[in-house]
Amino acid sequence: MDISIVITYLLFLTIWIVPICEREFRNNAHLMWAYWFVIFLHQAVAFTNAYLFPTISGANDAHGFHTKAIEIAQSENFGFSIGGLFYRNMLGVVYWIFGPSLMLGQQLSILAFSISCVVLVKILCQLELSRYKVVILLAFGALPTMVFLGSITLRESYQVVFFMLTVYFGLKMHLAGCINRSFLFMIMSAVLMGIFHQALSVYAFLLVVLFMLWSYRPASRLWRVKKMRLLATLAIPVLMLGVVNFTAVDRPLAGFVTGDVELLERVAWYRDVATVSRASYGISLDLSSPFMTIYSTFLMYIHYLFAPFPWQISKVLDVYALIESFSRLVLICFALKNWRNAYGAQRRLLGLMLILFFSVTFLWALGTTNYGQAIRHHMMSWWIILILGIPPLMEKLKRFRSGHGAQTHGLISQDITQLKK
Repeated sequence: MDISIVITYLLFLTIWIVPICEREFRNNAHLMWAYWFVIFLHQAVAFTNAYLFPTISGANDAHGFHTKAIEIAQSENFGFSIGGLFYRNMLGVVYWIFGPSLMLGQQLSILAFSISCVVLVKILCQLELSRYKVVILLAFGALPTMVFLGSITLRESYQVVFFMLTVYFGLKMHLAGCINRSFLFMIMSAVLMGIFHQALSVYAFLLVVLFMLWSYRPASRLWRVKKMRLLATLAIPVLMLGVVNFTAVDRPLAGFVTGDVELLERVAWYRDVATVSRASYGISLDLSSPFMTIYSTFLMYIHYLFAPFPWQISKVLDVYALIESFSRLVLICFALKNWRNAYGAQRRLLGLMLILFFSVTFLWALGTTNYGQAIRHHMMSWWIILILGIPPLMEKLKRFRSGHGAQTHGLISQDITQLKK
C-alpha cells in the first residue's frame, strides 16, 4: 500500500480522537459531539474536493499550493522564506517523504483546525467562559468560511492555530503572574504564526511586546524580575525582528521592517497597484494631508469589517458575505457591552482580547482591497469576537425567552380567569 495512503488514514483517525486527550471534552458529551460535527463538515469538503469536484476556492489558491508543492518535491529544490513560499516548501517536504497526495495535504490542514478547536476551549476556560463553549465551538467550526477554506490546502488553518496558541500561552503566563516556560511557548507559537505570512511576522513581534507589557495583575511579579532577566526577555522580540529582517529580503514588508520605506507609503502603493475586481472597495490610502490619511484609513477599516453593504449585493456570495458582516457587527456591539459591564481582572482580560481583535483586523485591513479577500482574512479574528460577543448575546436571548414566556403565561392565565367568570 502507498505510504501516503497509510499516513492519510492515520491522520484521519488522529483528527477524530484529538479531543479525547482533553478533560473538557471527555466530561462534556455535548462538546464532544459538537467537535465531531464540525470535523465531519471539514472532512466532507476535503473528500469532495479530492475525489468528486473542486469545492469553493479548491481550484484556485489551494490547487496552486498543491501543484507547486508537488513540483518542489519532485525537483528536491527546497528553500525557506516567509509566507506562501514557506507553505509550499512545507507541503513539498511532506510530499517528498510520503508521496504527493491532495488528501494528505488536506488532512494536515484539518489537523491544524482540530487543534485550534481544543485551544479555543482551553482559552474559554482561562477566561472563565466555559458555560458557552459548545455554542462558541459550533459557531467557530461550522462557519462556512472556516469549513470550506480550513479543510483544503491553504495556510489559513495554520495561521489561526498558531495565533490561538500564542494567545493561550500569553494568557497562561499572565495568569501565573510571572515569566515562566509559557513565555517560551508563546515566543515559539508567534514565530511559527509569522512564518506562514509576512504581515503576521511583523504582527508576531507586536503581539509578543503586547503580552509582555500587559500585566494581568497590577502588582504582578512580571515587573519584579531581576534586571538581567528583564533585559534578556526584552531581547527576544528584537531577535524576532532580526529574523523577520533576514528572511524577508526583497519582500513587500522588508522595507518596513528595516526602516527603509515608510509603512504608509508601502500600503498606499500596494492598494494602488492591486487588481480591480467586482468586489473591490475602490479606496486608496490618501497621504496628501494628516486629515485625509486618517479619514481614508478609517474608510479602509470600516469596509474591511462590514463590506459588502446592502446596496452592493448582486450575487449569492455577496449575500453570504453580508450575513457574515452583519453577524460580526452584532458580535462587536455585544463584545463592547460585555467589556463595559465587566470589572476587575475580567475587565482587563476582555480589554486585552478586544485589543487583539481590533489590532489583527486593522493589520489585515491595510492590505485588503476587496471583500472576497477579506472573507479569508476574517478567519484569523473570528474566534476572538465569538469569545467576546457570544456570552452576552446568549444571556440577552435567554432573558428575552424568559420574559416572553412569562408574558405569554400571564396572558393565558388572564384568559382562563375571564372564561371562568
